[in-house]
Amino acid sequence: MQNKKKQVRNKNKQRLVKEAKSLLCKPELAEELAELHAGRNGELGFLLKVMKERPRNFNPFLFKGMAIYQEPSALDRKTAELVAIGAAAALRCDHCLEAHMKRAMDEGASRDEVMDALLVAGAISESSTLSVAFRKYKQLEGKSKRSSEEAE
Repeated sequence: MQNKKKQVRNKNKQRLVKEAKSLLCKPELAEELAELHAGRNGELGFLLKVMKERPRNFNPFLFKGMAIYQEPSALDRKTAELVAIGAAAALRCDHCLEAHMKRAMDEGASRDEVMDALLVAGAISESSTLSVAFRKYKQLEGKSKRSSEEAE
C-alpha cells in the first residue's frame, strides 16, 4: 500500500513538471510576459528582444528576474535595485546600469543612494583588480627570485 502511494505521488510530480515545462515553452506566454515587462519598463531591451525568440529560455528568465527584482524575499525593491546597480557597475554593463538606475529611482532611491552604490561598486572593482594583479606580481617576484638563486 505504501509503495502504491509513493508511485502515485511520483507520477503526480512528473505530470506537474511536464505541465510546467510545457507552459514555459509557449510563445503566447512570452508575448504576455513581454507586454507586462514593456508596460512596466517602457520596452524590452536588446537582451530580452533576442531571448524572446526562444520562449523556453525567455519565459523562465523573465520569471526569475521578477522574483529577484520585483518580489525579493528579504530586501525591499529599492535595495534590490541598488544592489543591481553595484553589480552592473562592477561588470561595466551600460544598458544594465541605465535600466537599474531608472528602476531604483522609480522605487524611491535618491541620486545620493545611486551614487553610493556606484562608489561601493567602484571600490570593490578596484580591490578585485588590484588583488588579482598583486597575486600575479608576487608570483613573478617569486619566479625572479628563484631564477637569480639558480643563476648563482
